[in-house]
Amino acid sequence: MMRRASSVLNMHSSFFALCLAALHGLPPVDGAPNHSPLLGSNWGNPRRYIHLQTTSDMNNFYLEISLNGQVRKTTSRGSYSVILLKAQTRQSVAILGVKSNRFLCMDTEGNLFSSPICKEEDCIFNHTLLENRYDVYYSARNGMLVNLDRAKQVYVAGQNLPPSAIFLPETNTIPLERLLHRGKRNRPPNPGDPYNTVVGSEDSQQEHDDGEANYASIENPTSLNDEDPFNVHISHGNVSPRVNGGVMGIPANI
Repeated sequence: MMRRASSVLNMHSSFFALCLAALHGLPPVDGAPNHSPLLGSNWGNPRRYIHLQTTSDMNNFYLEISLNGQVRKTTSRGSYSVILLKAQTRQSVAILGVKSNRFLCMDTEGNLFSSPICKEEDCIFNHTLLENRYDVYYSARNGMLVNLDRAKQVYVAGQNLPPSAIFLPETNTIPLERLLHRGKRNRPPNPGDPYNTVVGSEDSQQEHDDGEANYASIENPTSLNDEDPFNVHISHGNVSPRVNGGVMGIPANI
């Protein structure tokens, strides 16, 4: 009887030892949840695509990041004005042009440009929601406002802001198939507009940006128009426009 009880006890001890060994081989479990904004995010979710609308004394405009890197304003919503905001922290975001796959950035002088890489020093912007429900974005490095009229101003809470530096996010209505990255299309030039200088429709905008050998990127300021060095005064028609969330150091693949 005692020998049988000892055998059962040894069997239970062996089973318990096997369980301990199995548990020892498992990775540790962290009971506290990870609240990092980069985990479990909707980065690339089409439902978060927006247009950033601003205004001036005479018209409304949208932020646009073209395929060749130009940052400018346009009077009509199009594929290149579709924007995705990505929270980097609770107060800061990266601003991505979905169609061009380029991030909005700002240099040390407050000049806007774009980059395919989200660099912390250039491409992260602090975000503030104003009492009137408009948004302002300013460089996390030097505090200078994102302003489509190119005026240089450091953001100070409570200070009067230029209309071109406050933004109203509009829900995207551009079909997703028009946001796909296509190759250059070999079309014969328009005899009446061989350099695609007249931009008034989405198709002409596509051709204009996909074949911009005649336009300089804002990353090459020595070859820009002296009267409009940042190419912000580009109108795309008279469509009446009418408001809300980069991974650091990685390409803007979404």
